[in-house]
Amino acid sequence: MVWAEGMEAGGGEDEVACVAPSCRCGRHGARAAPGELMGRAAPEGSDVTQRNQAEHALRESEERFRLTFENAPIGMAIVALDGRFLRVNHVFCEIVGYAAEELSTLRFQDVTHPDDVGADVSLVEQLRRGEIPRYRLAKRYVRKNGTIIPVILHTSVVRGEEGEPIHYIAQVEDVTARKQAEEERERLLAQLDAERRTLQTIFDSAPVPLLLIERNGSERMIGNPRAIELTGGAATRDEYVGRLRRPDGTPVGLDEMPSSRAMRGETIPGEEIVIHRADGSFRTFLIAAAPLRDGGGTINGAVVAGEDISPLKELERMREEWTSVIAHELRQPISAIVFKASMLAKQPQCGDSARHILASAMQLSRMISDLLDVSRLESRRLELSRVEVDLPALVRAAVERTADATSGHPVDVDVHGGVPPLLADPGRLEQVLTNLLSNAAKYGAPETPIRIAVERRGGEVLVAVENEGKGIAPEELQRLFSRYYRTRDAKAGGAAGLGLGLYIVRGIVEAHGGRVWAESAHGRTTFQLALPLP
Repeated sequence: MVWAEGMEAGGGEDEVACVAPSCRCGRHGARAAPGELMGRAAPEGSDVTQRNQAEHALRESEERFRLTFENAPIGMAIVALDGRFLRVNHVFCEIVGYAAEELSTLRFQDVTHPDDVGADVSLVEQLRRGEIPRYRLAKRYVRKNGTIIPVILHTSVVRGEEGEPIHYIAQVEDVTARKQAEEERERLLAQLDAERRTLQTIFDSAPVPLLLIERNGSERMIGNPRAIELTGGAATRDEYVGRLRRPDGTPVGLDEMPSSRAMRGETIPGEEIVIHRADGSFRTFLIAAAPLRDGGGTINGAVVAGEDISPLKELERMREEWTSVIAHELRQPISAIVFKASMLAKQPQCGDSARHILASAMQLSRMISDLLDVSRLESRRLELSRVEVDLPALVRAAVERTADATSGHPVDVDVHGGVPPLLADPGRLEQVLTNLLSNAAKYGAPETPIRIAVERRGGEVLVAVENEGKGIAPEELQRLFSRYYRTRDAKAGGAAGLGLGLYIVRGIVEAHGGRVWAESAHGRTTFQLALPLP
């Protein structure tokens, strides 16, 4: 068969083009018949020359078609009307796994997946009858080795001068990689959808209020049912202003909210917040918040979780109330015991026994006082009577009054420079100093000195109480000021106490606006407190 240059590879409606000089088909413009050419004045041999030129052009056209057909980037095939392969290119052979010689003995139905043959044949028949100009079909080929290859098939028909079909032209694109990518995409989308539904279920079913704050231009707040129940369906965080308070009653502004701090990059592990509800009631929550970051690390929101600790706060209040009542009730009989024991201690015949009773009663009295102080601190009912205090003088007085407790340890007081007066409660500060001195004597090595240093540093006055002994393990330093906490050495040594002394020290110092901490290294332990100057 002769192919013209004007036929495009895969051009479904292009027909076999005629290139003969004597063509009268009317599709190539007016051409002169051989007789007409001979009737003109032409040099001898011009017919031979024209025929040679036409044959040369035809050969060039056929070569261009062959190269285009063979080097096409997709599979191409010329198929007879009965389905036989007349010509195939290299890519088509690669797709189906057959050599060109093998395909010349097969029909397209032979390499088509059985489930796709019916659709392909039906479309081919419509194409042959002229009902459609071309068609596109997603189908499957069965390769020679039995594997299935998904392809996209484009088919058109070549017709003769009278419109009769001559053969089909097929273009085939192997879409295996695309199909795999689509399947992987569908799998990932299904997986993401399943994960989204799981997360949504967790979010909705969480037993605690959860809030998501998204900040993409405008701010959007999403809450789970527990959060909506608590907030009354508030749409923005502005609606919370005035409803959030700290445990001491001070309001929490918008910029101080845990969510606002989280959106500035801070992580809040747990903060006690009192939330006033629309019905006038209030609940205490332990609020945690963390920033939400995108893949690039940019903060675009925050997640907030709350735990209703109102029942725990009520139990704590009842416990504190019970502790306070019991301590108050015990103080009267203990005072009577102390008084009677002190009277008996003055009598020679029962002095030793009375002194033991007196010491035990005094120890019990201190424990009761500690319980009362703890109750006051935790209920924020600790009252301070502030006056001007000469701290160096107060320290020296406390050292004298604790001489019995520090017996066996020389106590040195060192005041660096001038220390201005403090505005503080002298009784409470002496309680702090007495506690620290007793603690230093109790856990210091025998006969080792206790050193007290007082100095002004900036806007604060620092007091350091140092003793020598075994020291305190680093992991225990941070827990020293916790309620009821006692170190391993204190428990092993059987030292008396409830583990409330340092807890009370911290509470009193913080009530004065100060801070307290401990350091321990090389057998030396130092408790330091910093008190602000007026």
